[in-house]
Amino acid sequence: MAEKQKTAVWKNFLHLIRQIRLPLLLIAAAFLLNTGKAAIELTIPERIASLTEMDLAGSAAVSAVTAVCLTIFLLALTEFIGGLASTYIMYIAKARINRDFQRAASRKVFALTAAEVEARDPKEFISRITTDTGFVSDFLLDLLVMEIPRLYFLISTMIRVSRMGSGTLVLGFAAVIPVILLGSFWSGRVTYRAQNRLQGVLARLTARLAEKVEHPEIIKAYNKTEDEIAGGEACIDEMRKAQRKTALAAAFNQLVANILFIVPTVILMLFAAVPLLAGQLSTALYITYIGLGATYQKYIAEHLTLWVLAKKAQGATLRISGIMLLEEDRGGTEKAEKSGELRFEHVSCSLGEKKILDDVSFTVKDGSRLAIVGESGSGKSTLLNLIEQFYRPGEGRITLDGVDVREYEISGYRALFSYLPQNAPGFSGTVRDFLTYGSRRACTEEELRDMLQKVGMLGTVEEMGGLDYEVGQDAARLSGGQRQRLAVARMLLSDARIVLADEATSALDIRGTQTIAKLIDEHARGKTRILVSHDLSTVTDADAILVLDHGRVAGFGSHEELLGSCPQYAGLLAAGEEVA
Repeated sequence: MAEKQKTAVWKNFLHLIRQIRLPLLLIAAAFLLNTGKAAIELTIPERIASLTEMDLAGSAAVSAVTAVCLTIFLLALTEFIGGLASTYIMYIAKARINRDFQRAASRKVFALTAAEVEARDPKEFISRITTDTGFVSDFLLDLLVMEIPRLYFLISTMIRVSRMGSGTLVLGFAAVIPVILLGSFWSGRVTYRAQNRLQGVLARLTARLAEKVEHPEIIKAYNKTEDEIAGGEACIDEMRKAQRKTALAAAFNQLVANILFIVPTVILMLFAAVPLLAGQLSTALYITYIGLGATYQKYIAEHLTLWVLAKKAQGATLRISGIMLLEEDRGGTEKAEKSGELRFEHVSCSLGEKKILDDVSFTVKDGSRLAIVGESGSGKSTLLNLIEQFYRPGEGRITLDGVDVREYEISGYRALFSYLPQNAPGFSGTVRDFLTYGSRRACTEEELRDMLQKVGMLGTVEEMGGLDYEVGQDAARLSGGQRQRLAVARMLLSDARIVLADEATSALDIRGTQTIAKLIDEHARGKTRILVSHDLSTVTDADAILVLDHGRVAGFGSHEELLGSCPQYAGLLAAGEEVA
């Protein structure tokens, strides 16, 4: 089972790589620089060792020694400059790879079906895009740029040591590997667990703070400030504990790093000392051996850090691929060029284990006005979401102009609709941005002001500072009623053929409700209008009224027809009159 999971992880990793465009020129440049650096590091110990074999007697000795020292200096300088250049190029490459991963993940999140998005915490998506993509980038770049030069040095070093004429020297290099391997393996496990723990706690704290900070009025109204502070402090304490464990892991890793330098050095010196003292190894070869060994153990340690990066990337890949493999919001290939008769044919829909709509059938004639009424939780909003294809029916089908809506190309299909969701949510930006969001045509200043006048918002907007007034994140600087009026204006500015409105006047008073309902009818006359309403007084003149009761159709017909045939409708009317 574990093997299958690992195989799936790396399969998903390769799938992630295919989502981006690798900066091949940058990767190739950094790769060549690192390979050259490794080649120089192979040469320098031999150059230094050659000084011990030089005849220092005679007038030419000084010149010879100077030439060797100058060569060593130039090689070291070249290695240093090449290392700096490689590091700089790698940073650029990493930034581009990370950007492309983030774009791919972000694009995927926005392409998901509404049902997939709503089933998850939005903060999870943010963490996957901002943090986990970095772990994958680190591993990918180290693998492509650093690993082959490391292996080149390690293999070349073993070949050179084997040619020194002593099997003991080869054993010394071989003995270093399990020491570094064990330390790096242990260090990697500690890092992986600590990092995963910290990321999990940080995600929970971020989600909690974001949720609570967005609704301070509820906390204050119910005198829960101290309780929320205590709850937040508990999360912070949990994160502090996780950070402490991460810090301990970092300290442990530093200790391991020091041990991994000292112990292998001692091992190499001991293995080289035996043939040296026995006269089987010259001083020059001893110096070469120790010089190569110092770089050798560094590369072995770096080689094994790839495993640490791989473990981080493994967890990140699992989390990112959990999103990348989700269902996208795709449609068919049929062009949606006109509206027509809209039909629900025995449609059922469930969200999770809960059935929201059950065997719903009705027809909306092209250009007619349909009102959808029912108690809270009866499935009214879900029905509109099905029309927009935010959700898909579990059973039955929905057709437009005789074609199953799932066969339509999704963006062209949605272009037929002007949609006003419940509570009229908004984004940061200006009033102008709010009004023109999603518009497929350029609206003139005069058109915008005229529509603001019709929805009763022109004076308010001018007092705020005009169309360029910043509405704030989530349009929080606007009241619920103001957002709803602007949302109605945005809907009416659209040239879409079908109007969908979910509780278009829920945040308005009686007078405002009647004005907006009349305005929608005037501007959308001749278009298909499907309106969910809690106020039945605004929909009694609809061409047809659909009554939902616990997800099933309780009645369908005109106001007069339903009065005598649908007890649920009569009950809703009576309840509305009592409230009025």
